[in-house]
Amino acid sequence: MLLKIINHRRKQPRTPNDLRRLIRYLFSPQRSRHKKNSRLLGPPQLYKLALSNMPWGSEIDEAASQLTRQMDRYCREVCAKRVIPDVWYVHIIVSFSPTATKVLKVPVDSHHNSNQHWASTAQNAYRIVRDALNFFGWTPNRPSVMVAHGDRQHIHVHTVALIPVLNDSDWSILKNSRRQLNEIAKLCADAYGIPYAS
Repeated sequence: MLLKIINHRRKQPRTPNDLRRLIRYLFSPQRSRHKKNSRLLGPPQLYKLALSNMPWGSEIDEAASQLTRQMDRYCREVCAKRVIPDVWYVHIIVSFSPTATKVLKVPVDSHHNSNQHWASTAQNAYRIVRDALNFFGWTPNRPSVMVAHGDRQHIHVHTVALIPVLNDSDWSILKNSRRQLNEIAKLCADAYGIPYAS
């Protein structure tokens, strides 16, 4: 399991167009070269956000626009009496080792042994990612989008989350070093019994 923050040292301010392009990419169902697996592993997880339609087919552009408008509006309201930070959202990727796929497909609930109702690989990956992000102060009250991808040789989950949030200080996740990110990834990997890649 690896945890990384994309472009977190970028100099230029991020714009709503940057966010819309990112979300559009995350929702695009591109297939791998061998046509064996598609990029998307299931529907996205939304926190404090809503979509009128799921982002499939011709709805991808509209879904990306809707989420961008909601996140931009939320950020402007939170920052009404101060300057909007140059980096107002963060893009985090949690990657799982190819050997972790079996663990993600067969979830084990320590309270009820094997829980077959706790269905898909994507849902299991989302659960682990939420736990990892909790170490950094993420909560479901932070407007966020999680999308599970399987287009490489491993499962990975993209999370796009706002940094400013109502009734709280700005999220300090960008201050974490690569070493700190690796430590959290290792803790979570150990807790779930999945391989950790350094």
